[in-house]
Amino acid sequence: MRKLHGQMRHYPWGSRTHLAELTGRLSPSAQPEAEIWYGAHPAEPCALGDAGDDGERTLAATIAADPGLQLGGNVVRRFGAELPFLVKLLAAGEPLSLQAHPSAAQAQAGFARENALGVALDDPKRNYKDPRHKPELLVALTRFEALAGFRDARQTLGQLERAGLLAQLPEAVLLRDHDLRGLVERWLLMPVDEVARRVAAVRAAGHPVGADLAQRYPHDPGVLVALLLHHIVLEPGEGLFVPAGVLHAYLGGLGVEVMANSDNVLRGGLTSKHVDVDELLAVMDFAPIPQRQLVVRSEDSPASSQYPGLATEFRLRVTRLANGEAQRAPSGPALEPGPEILLCVSGEAEIETGGRRERITPGEAVWRPAHERDVDITARADATVVFRASV
Repeated sequence: MRKLHGQMRHYPWGSRTHLAELTGRLSPSAQPEAEIWYGAHPAEPCALGDAGDDGERTLAATIAADPGLQLGGNVVRRFGAELPFLVKLLAAGEPLSLQAHPSAAQAQAGFARENALGVALDDPKRNYKDPRHKPELLVALTRFEALAGFRDARQTLGQLERAGLLAQLPEAVLLRDHDLRGLVERWLLMPVDEVARRVAAVRAAGHPVGADLAQRYPHDPGVLVALLLHHIVLEPGEGLFVPAGVLHAYLGGLGVEVMANSDNVLRGGLTSKHVDVDELLAVMDFAPIPQRQLVVRSEDSPASSQYPGLATEFRLRVTRLANGEAQRAPSGPALEPGPEILLCVSGEAEIETGGRRERITPGEAVWRPAHERDVDITARADATVVFRASV
């Protein structure tokens, strides 16, 4: 077990308060703080160890030196010699881009295609940064708002009618034929002056979500597409699971994210970054999805609370302890253990495994390799909360 040093990412949509306050630093921060990555993704591999204790060795390099020891034979057989999941703290001070993620087959094909075309991995117009899909689970640490998944066409027509927007959005007639794809394509490819008129109408109507987006993005067709999605409000502890092809945008809040180890994002709007409408339409799932299929809650188990296993690459559990309380958390089946990242989000936790102890405070994490088995977690402060991500 070693300390895992998260890597901060600064994006314009990041919060100046959420991560600073979580980690006990001066708030507001000097610049927006959007994400802290904990993992071995090539774009941001984390360092392992204490300061002066081989602290520059990355988790990716440690895994590459002995995949079987670090990941376990079963994980290597299933996913190869790379950590299959990535953990993040995500802090949204402003809305993120409207986006969807590809399936595994789409990611493999897209990555190979862009490699063959010679598109550099750091090219801002590149769509596929790796050959993997990106199912993701976000668990709210604060009240968290998001847009995700298409509503039933009848529900959306009713909402637009109540907002007095049907006359201003004549293309919405396609909803009567349940042609969500046709409507989304029409809006995303519409001339900018026509988009601006319709977005202005959304703002004037005072649509509960659309008006704020319209003020931020007055010429962006993503504002119109956002009207078709569920508006989801998560309370702390509730989760949002986003499978391949589901259009979504996080609006604001702080949460823990665990996902397949990928950075593939196809954007459709609400951003200054590259938007590839054709590729987005190719990966999107236009089937309406009930909101209850997207929102998940933890399930109690003898060891801890855990969230439903929704992707083969990861599972997420959470341990909550009062000061002085301890819990022995089994790492998994005795014959096929796997690796784990333990992230503290509240209080202070002492983690013991493999004859080594580490203390972690909010925003700090440890890496437990597969060959180390049971984990003892002891709270050294009240309201200690530790998230545990594994395969």
